[in-house]
Amino acid sequence: MSYKNIFLDGIMHMGDMIMTASVLPVIRKNCPDARITYLCSANLAFVAKRLKGIDQVIPYSYQSKGGYMDVYHLGRKLAKQHFDLGISLDPRERVTLMKWFARIPERLSMEKALGWNLGWEKYFYTQDLELPEGWKYQEHSMASSFQQMMRKFFHDPDTDFIPPRLKSSNQEDAAWANKLLQGTKGKKIALCIQTTSQAKDWPAEKFSEICDWLIDTYDAKLYLTGVSSHKEKGKRILLGMKHTEKITDLIGNTTFGQLIALLEKMDLLLSLDTGTAHIGAASGCSVVTIFTHNSPIIYKAPGLHCETVSANLPCSGKHICIGPTRCPETKCVDGVSVAMVQEKVKLVLN
Repeated sequence: MSYKNIFLDGIMHMGDMIMTASVLPVIRKNCPDARITYLCSANLAFVAKRLKGIDQVIPYSYQSKGGYMDVYHLGRKLAKQHFDLGISLDPRERVTLMKWFARIPERLSMEKALGWNLGWEKYFYTQDLELPEGWKYQEHSMASSFQQMMRKFFHDPDTDFIPPRLKSSNQEDAAWANKLLQGTKGKKIALCIQTTSQAKDWPAEKFSEICDWLIDTYDAKLYLTGVSSHKEKGKRILLGMKHTEKITDLIGNTTFGQLIALLEKMDLLLSLDTGTAHIGAASGCSVVTIFTHNSPIIYKAPGLHCETVSANLPCSGKHICIGPTRCPETKCVDGVSVAMVQEKVKLVLN
């Protein structure tokens, strides 16, 4: 069956939003004429609007442990749009009830791609999608698991992974990137140096060493990216370097659109396990992601030329790690050497 009006919801973090957007190429292939509406957290609507394949974005703000009348009212409002298929990428209770109130005739849950099973919510879905037979989510990227589940629903025999993509940069952002990179020789490499889990981030001194190596080995021009709170670490990295003349500090000085335009033109993004890695992959950039406590398999950036580096400790990974702020050990950080990162960079660039 080819659906014409599809409702998609994903109340999740930026990186998860981009990884789960791997369902979009499959939906577009099997429902080429469909209108796709995406309901997302209001603070990430600017990201959802850049996802290739999305026609309409509905920003959603909610109160923790409250606001259920808003769920009812929004559901009744959605009913007026007459959606014929509703898909939950992360079927939390609010969006589950919302699709019920919206009277969407077919309602799909994709919870099992995240390694969870539905509770009472399962009674409000017409189908709780299954992973392909023999497919273990721990052994595949989240993006691949979501894509294969969507293919199974549509009886689509394709197996090759198709990366989710962001819409191309507008003229203004592209012009900004072109001006910034004008006359640049050698490899162009962007770096994302900090996450919200700072206790388990790769240290500044190792970033300094890898930056000098990139410049010596590839005559690279480097670009530090990030938000304003990353500035202090950026300064520490620069203080530990020999070749600071070959690095441009953009931390806190780019818009989201400018970041995409920059990554579209990079030969490589070297990133920690954060949303920027997934933005880079969805922009068409090759990515090497440094993992510490998280699973490098499940959370690998969703691109064709993406590699991961990890110490692969038995205590790391989804449903295993007790959390970066609760664990006093640093083995997962110390176990990632500069040489390990160098090998993966060479694999991608060479």
